[in-house]
Amino acid sequence: MTANSTTEKYYDDVSNYQEQKAGTMLWSVIPPILISFGTVGNILSIIVLTRRSIRSSTTALYLTVLAFSDLVVLYTGLLRQWLNFLWHEDVRSISELSCKIHLWFVYISLDFSAWILIAVTLERVISSWFPHNAKGLCSRKRATALMITIFIFLLILNGHLLFGFGDVVSTDDGHTTIKKCRLKSNAYKEFFSYVWPWIDLCIFCLIPFVVLFTGNVCILIKVIQSAKRTRQVAPIGGPHQHRTSNKQSSLTAMLFTLNVVFLLCTSPISVYNIGYSQWEQGATTHDYAVLNLWWAICSLLMYVNNSLNFLLYCLSGSRFRQEVKNLFCWKGQVSITPTKTYRSQVSHLYPTKECHVENVTKTEPLTGSCHV
Repeated sequence: MTANSTTEKYYDDVSNYQEQKAGTMLWSVIPPILISFGTVGNILSIIVLTRRSIRSSTTALYLTVLAFSDLVVLYTGLLRQWLNFLWHEDVRSISELSCKIHLWFVYISLDFSAWILIAVTLERVISSWFPHNAKGLCSRKRATALMITIFIFLLILNGHLLFGFGDVVSTDDGHTTIKKCRLKSNAYKEFFSYVWPWIDLCIFCLIPFVVLFTGNVCILIKVIQSAKRTRQVAPIGGPHQHRTSNKQSSLTAMLFTLNVVFLLCTSPISVYNIGYSQWEQGATTHDYAVLNLWWAICSLLMYVNNSLNFLLYCLSGSRFRQEVKNLFCWKGQVSITPTKTYRSQVSHLYPTKECHVENVTKTEPLTGSCHV
């Protein structure tokens, strides 16, 4: 996810090719758009999901944490790439510690966002197949414990980055050169180039997609069964059951869409990292320019996944859409029908009289007459 696409040796040579110029343009133009859209969207998601009327659900808790994780991804990964291409200033070059910590957190935050989606999908499967046990199995305490477990697992899984990267000191003809944030040994380079990309592909892309796809198939089965039961009892259940079935079908369709979006956005970068070690062998400067263009496309597509969640929430959840409307429409709609509480509060202010019209008794204020 964060492999270096071009070595310094080839930077000046590849800059003359159109592919390199196109890649540089993408890194200059697209990141500020994604960062701006993603920042506003994720902050709005956090505000909406923490409102009193919705924050009690475990799904809201998962999605709130996901929004925070996506913000971390955008500001540690994408912002760093943008600043590097604009001003050739890399936060990983500040110190050896910044190199290790930054690289570590980029991997963790990307993986964590993907696995939060797994947790949400599993919760929805439990709610669909075991509705009577869902309240106990899907409590906020269990959700918090699960997320902490996932986070610790990812900390350990990506911990090798803290030891494999750092400053490399080399001496040639009496001249000492310090290369910032490089692979520190040939053995680790072999692991990072040929073994780690496959592990990363499974953790970041394949396992999440398989779980999401399988989970949504399970939900789809339940939706179909529910639709059949609804048709059988339609005269009894009335339009309410039809509306419930339609909402479930719409949500299931959106979950499949989320799977496709996730796969399209995350799989290209994983495939690129797997193939890069092979493609760079014997590559010409023009080949490097082409690889750099594909690196830009694959990386930016990956960050799109962390920028669009607010839009996807609005499309997938009717309750979320309603909360967004409530957030921006403070006054809302005022009902013209007074409630019992309101009537009891104002009754002492207006003495009433009873009117009898065709065996119907009405109570009206004394200040007016009775009308049918």
